[in-house]
Amino acid sequence: MYSMLEKTNAIVIKSLKYGDTSLIVNCYCEDFGLQAFILKGILKTKKGKYPKKSVFEPLNIIEIIFSKKPGNNLGYIKEAKLKFTYVDIPFNINKKNVFFFLNEFLYEILKEDKSKNLSLFKYLYNALIWFDSNKRISNFLIKFMFDLTKFLGFQPNLENKNLSYFDLKNGYITNTKPEGEFIKGKLKKTMILFLGTTFDKIILIKLNKIERIKLFNYALDYFKLHLQGFNKPKSISILNEIYNPT
Repeated sequence: MYSMLEKTNAIVIKSLKYGDTSLIVNCYCEDFGLQAFILKGILKTKKGKYPKKSVFEPLNIIEIIFSKKPGNNLGYIKEAKLKFTYVDIPFNINKKNVFFFLNEFLYEILKEDKSKNLSLFKYLYNALIWFDSNKRISNFLIKFMFDLTKFLGFQPNLENKNLSYFDLKNGYITNTKPEGEFIKGKLKKTMILFLGTTFDKIILIKLNKIERIKLFNYALDYFKLHLQGFNKPKSISILNEIYNPT
């Protein structure tokens, strides 16, 4: 017997075909964290029947009504609709490439997070809408990734920001050259700028293509060091276009 119906906003994280006609969908829910749902027969649903498969495209922001059997890992979605419709992303190849990476990246950081984190959900919700609505997006990923550390418990300690090296393993700034990976010079200062600004002002942070790639990879390495089970997304290679200075 299913539980009572619940209503929540959600972000689609992953869809997996199940059998010939069904999908298993992972959604990061505003009120319930990461949840999995089975959508039986959705791939053969007749026109006009709801919900539609297109609602569950990766990173769609949706509203769902669902129920779940006690002790069952899979819930059942009764109703679903788009909460926000992306206007630019479907027609912008650079943004579509970033979205492909984001989808894989977010699955890696959320795959074990089944607890409610309202602050994180609101951040993701607003960041995705900002990304769709703005044209100058070359610095978006770096800002996005370093911001996420605030919600995941390993935000860089910037207490001694005037010292020389940011130690990626220990997460703080020091004058002692770390044995492991570190950020120094302009890139260290730029990382601090990203953590202290808003999305609307990231256009003011000037990086050339090589610097942007380096800082992006430092951010990924930081997640690898601090988030157990994190695997670097395989889609990194498709991002070269977004690193042109725009």
